[in-house]
Amino acid sequence: MASNHTFVICAYRESEFLADTAARLLGQTVPSRVLISTSTPNKTITGTAQKYGLEVRVNPLGGTSARDWNFAYAQAETNYVTLAHQDDVYEPAFAEQTLTALENSKNPLLAYTDYYEIRYAEKDREGERTEDNKILRVKRRMLRMIARAPGNRWLRNRVLSLGYPMNCPGTTYVKRRFDTIDFIPDWHNSHDWEAAIRIAGEPGDFLYIPDLLLGHRIYAESQTTNTIGSGIRRAEDFACFRHYWPTPIAKLILKQYAKAYDSNTV
Repeated sequence: MASNHTFVICAYRESEFLADTAARLLGQTVPSRVLISTSTPNKTITGTAQKYGLEVRVNPLGGTSARDWNFAYAQAETNYVTLAHQDDVYEPAFAEQTLTALENSKNPLLAYTDYYEIRYAEKDREGERTEDNKILRVKRRMLRMIARAPGNRWLRNRVLSLGYPMNCPGTTYVKRRFDTIDFIPDWHNSHDWEAAIRIAGEPGDFLYIPDLLLGHRIYAESQTTNTIGSGIRRAEDFACFRHYWPTPIAKLILKQYAKAYDSNTV
């Protein structure tokens, strides 16, 4: 089971959390392959790779998160691949529980875990763990709906038409089904939602693991916070809603959906 899975750490610039993420991925209860992929090689990435004996694959054509993800996905040679965020906390049983769910499905498409937040009010302060808030409760209700019928394409598309409840750093893709995901190259934030919309139309299972197996760090310099501040996320989210709804309805849904952006800022 272990040899079927690869964590590809998507490293960008210099993250103070990269070494911790690498150590946690190497400390899983079942071992997986671990690689680092980056379009911004630097001393922090090189030093972490040397410390933990990891190979670094350098993307010569970066510039957006989606381009980096496409390159990172291509580096995995296993049946399953998780595009790991350099800032997030992977609990020891993440790989074991994810692979168990995938192996127990006759036709898996992807698997995704529940998560908690780690919020940093100020730089160099200890992060505060948050397991429950309004946004997390809404997402869990949406995910439980999909979990009632993992193979029901109509149901999961209805859920995705109202927002994206999956935890992108906790999502594991089935590479034997999708040799490439083709994240939209010019997108920065919502390319995982757009990809999920396309995958949702395929026959097979969306597998929800309801345990808190990942901690998502939220701090001022994070990619999610930056794309919200620039307005990039709003534009990309609107494009996802337009996949399902005519423009006037999509605008109304986006107006309500955008209120959740505050939950990803500090």
